[in-house]
Amino acid sequence: MKRLLLIALTALVACAPSNSRPALEPFVERKPDPILDQAAHRAPIEWWYLNGHLQTKSGEKGIAAAIFQVLLPDSTPYNLAQLYPQALYFGHYGVVDKASGAFASAELSSLPRAKADIAVNVASASSERMDVKLGAWRMAREADGTYTAKFDLKGKSVSDLKLRPLRPEAIHGPGWSGTSITGRMYYYSATRLEVTGTFEGESVTGIAWLDHQWGGGDGDGSASLTPRWDWFAIQLEDGRDLMVYRIRDEQGVIADQFVSIVNKDGSVTEDRKFIMQPWQWWTSPKSGGRYPINWWIKLSDGTSLTVRAVTPDQEVESRATSGFNYYEGAITVGGSAKGVGYAELTGYAPIGANPFTNPFAAFGNQK
Repeated sequence: MKRLLLIALTALVACAPSNSRPALEPFVERKPDPILDQAAHRAPIEWWYLNGHLQTKSGEKGIAAAIFQVLLPDSTPYNLAQLYPQALYFGHYGVVDKASGAFASAELSSLPRAKADIAVNVASASSERMDVKLGAWRMAREADGTYTAKFDLKGKSVSDLKLRPLRPEAIHGPGWSGTSITGRMYYYSATRLEVTGTFEGESVTGIAWLDHQWGGGDGDGSASLTPRWDWFAIQLEDGRDLMVYRIRDEQGVIADQFVSIVNKDGSVTEDRKFIMQPWQWWTSPKSGGRYPINWWIKLSDGTSLTVRAVTPDQEVESRATSGFNYYEGAITVGGSAKGVGYAELTGYAPIGANPFTNPFAAFGNQK
């Protein structure tokens, strides 16, 4: 929900316009259009996110990737919006081998003074259509409605994929996730994509999910996104796709929770009376974050799902870009319906320097 995403440490929407650049877009309650809104917006934060379950000759893989665009609000401290009026980009890519449990992730950044091992000079997002680039990474929507994506882990685990929608893109809830207190993001997804292409040179098939979110706050600029959410993308064998999320406030109280149920025919229903509870936790040796990796989810229609991480350690290292680590993990689903999916868990690892509001401690100086 991103993903995503997860940055959300700076995003205040309503800002007085700068003399040096066009004003950022305020949040207005509306439903997004997956075609008209596919391109980049002038929002404080925007991301395009993909996860997939791939079948290859060498075994099953799970992948998750995201590219983020940041436009600093005029209210950002230290006059940074005037120093860096252009869009800034960063991204994350993770791969898990489902058989062995081996997991690896990478991050790239166009942020000023980014560390040499993750810095890229080429980064852009089209204002005409979905076409986002970050170094060699790319996500795009083609004229025929298919999506393409290419990612790699420093030249390894290269995924070069074509993604064909099997149903229309789904708009979640009223058109956004979150609340006026926690911050709101316009939100739609392509929840069931047929995958072809290659992974490490091998032909692949599979199923994928793509998210697009943008926004960052509300009209008076008082709300900012916070990295405290539990999010699941679930594709069930019975044909339903579920987007499940809940957002926690600073005290850990659930501020909002929501399920979108995307049916075979593309229709979308919602559920706000569901129950979700973690039943197993894992502590990261890298960050010390304690993540609820296994869950029980019960929908109000009686569907009861048991969610399990395919392997415990799927923590994404992103302190040099987002300022904190988070969990982005492939899951299996059992219970009254079976399926696969991805879990994104944020707010469980320590939060360090914010790369968007502290030019001295962040912007390339993370260790």
